[in-house]
Amino acid sequence: MLLFLSVLLIILVLFLYLYYGILDHGFRREEKKAAANAGKQSAQPVSGNSLRNDRMLNLLPVPYKIEYHEGSIKLPGKLTFQVDATLKDQVGDFLEGLPGIEPAWVSGGAFFRCVMDASIPAQGYRLILNPGYAVINYSTGQGLHYGLVTVKVLMQNYQNNIPCVTITDSPDLEIRGAMLDISRNKVPTLATLMGIAGLLADLKYNHLELYIEGFSFAYPSFKPLWEGSETPLTGNEIKQLDAFCRENYIDLVPNQNSLGHMAAWLATNEYQDLAECPDGFRLMGLIKMKTTLDPNDPRSLELVTRMTDDLLPNFTSGYYNVNLDEPFELGVGKNKKLARKKGVGQVYLDYVLNLHKMVTARDKKMMMWCDIALKHPEILTQLPGDITLLDWGYEAEYPFDRNGHKLDSAGISFLVCPGTSSWTSITGRTANMLGNIENAAISGKKHHAKGLLVTDWGDMGHWQYLPVSYAGYATAGALGWNSNTAAQMPLQKFLDSYVFHDPSGLMGGFALDMGSYNLFEEFLMFNMTTTMLTFQFGLRDRVMARGIFNKVIQGLTTLMKDIAPDMIDTVKTRIKMRKDYDHAGLMQFLDKQEGLLKNIRLGMADSLLVKDEYSNAITLIRLGAGIKQYITSRNSLTTDQELNLLVAMDSLCSTYLKENSRLWLLRNKPGGLDASTASLVTLKLQIAQRTGILQESSFRRNWHRFTEKLASAALVIYLKLV
Repeated sequence: MLLFLSVLLIILVLFLYLYYGILDHGFRREEKKAAANAGKQSAQPVSGNSLRNDRMLNLLPVPYKIEYHEGSIKLPGKLTFQVDATLKDQVGDFLEGLPGIEPAWVSGGAFFRCVMDASIPAQGYRLILNPGYAVINYSTGQGLHYGLVTVKVLMQNYQNNIPCVTITDSPDLEIRGAMLDISRNKVPTLATLMGIAGLLADLKYNHLELYIEGFSFAYPSFKPLWEGSETPLTGNEIKQLDAFCRENYIDLVPNQNSLGHMAAWLATNEYQDLAECPDGFRLMGLIKMKTTLDPNDPRSLELVTRMTDDLLPNFTSGYYNVNLDEPFELGVGKNKKLARKKGVGQVYLDYVLNLHKMVTARDKKMMMWCDIALKHPEILTQLPGDITLLDWGYEAEYPFDRNGHKLDSAGISFLVCPGTSSWTSITGRTANMLGNIENAAISGKKHHAKGLLVTDWGDMGHWQYLPVSYAGYATAGALGWNSNTAAQMPLQKFLDSYVFHDPSGLMGGFALDMGSYNLFEEFLMFNMTTTMLTFQFGLRDRVMARGIFNKVIQGLTTLMKDIAPDMIDTVKTRIKMRKDYDHAGLMQFLDKQEGLLKNIRLGMADSLLVKDEYSNAITLIRLGAGIKQYITSRNSLTTDQELNLLVAMDSLCSTYLKENSRLWLLRNKPGGLDASTASLVTLKLQIAQRTGILQESSFRRNWHRFTEKLASAALVIYLKLV
């Protein structure tokens, strides 16, 4: 028997070793094809200067109509203004916030006149700027506010020497919102949130959500679950932010996931038995997760109700976003038999209806993502009519038009929800961001969407620094207001003058160009960059890394099958035309960008911080590119060459981690920092382990390599089977 088992073991070892060789040969053949494709594709980043547009008035959003007049206007330091007495404080406080302006209300003959005109749309305004006077016509306080915001922006962008114009303006979409993820490790400080809300207000946003899952909010009823381990946003902080938002006509909407994305709760002893899959579920055969509540257990709704009653009192909004997206395990665990009998869609709908009763009992209107409703369209017409659905899609090719037609035809209130393309990208994906938001805005207007909600997620540790999202905020604010102005936006110029305060006109183009580094990668990866994905692999054998990568791609296309099937061909085409990762070209690009960054001088309050954040982001991209180079070339390196690469990566990793710790605390609360960078700490350990192996005897190095090949082949087989 022992002899038989020994023979079987030898056969298995030989099979795995030979199979590794077959896999490696196949991947090499694909790499030769990729090298041939490299000559067919351009790897030159799109210049941010192409989005400067000096011919347009330097203003975002681009107004509906602009008439130009002779001359320019300068607001005097002693500025007299007149407005209806009921709005005197609103206008006076706003004007007082403008640099160098001392406003004085007068009953007539003022330089700055605010005149009621009932014919103007509720959120619209007419602004007349002439050398000797300024007039804002409005019908509501909100429209007046947007007229004042336009004056504020023009005053800064033209250094109070504003071209004389008449602007007639009102938005395409009623709601123009942003959703900031504060739950993927990074919880911003109140000061950071106030700064973001202030920028959004100047971009004429009127809706803001802070995405909450886990314990990023300090739930009073669950204090033992987060106290001492988390640094969440408190109810008092939310109330302060809510008051600031109200002053700027922004609706701060409570947001809390209530079915899926409940991993933090289900990891606790108190609530682990509420999981749909108590033993966990492997997503795509790779990621073991326990994230979805059992929707048929009444205790699940009791938990969400207690969470809701802790959260809602801090908000004045009439809306409540309960999310309900991506319940990956739904119907495959405790409710498997019920799902077979009723259908997964009906199981989901039953929970939605119960949750809706709870929400409406608290005098709120429910909002929820619509990925599951689109996957199970039979439930669309069964949803209560006062629910607003949120159609999310983060690629430029996402079918907002098709989905919008379906939702509009069903008479459903909905928002289109593109993204900033900042997350899992380090410094953004500029071309995708522009295409994704334009697609959403145009489709939203065409199909009578109630609004546009741009999302700013923090997947995989929330590694992007805040300024990476500024271009996405500006674009979504502009196109949510005036959807057909993508070709007219002076985006780069506006980023320079208003967002970054860069008199040299360099920073806006720099930021947009940094979102083009993915053009040096093998192909345009879906929802991330391949450099970022590499960090999730670490220092793997090339065959193992490629096997995991192929499994990830297969999983992503499966997830797209029901929601956006027409995107699958796009992804497959990109992969088919993949090229070699252009390490040398990327290094030259980063050298150029780094040199440019050193010479940029900004005038904003956090100018040094912004520059340091981009500098450290470049360090992280260099590290990711180094991992790519190492995985691809390791088998052909001498021991000394491999050691040199390992030393270089270790140095980059240490530099990044030290600087990131400093930068993190300047905008965010400390909780979550260690979890965010855990994979980089693991990477340092892998580098140390590999360095130790290279310093051992030749026999031990070869034995380690032999066993590594067997493990790689075995993992690939496993991934093919699951």
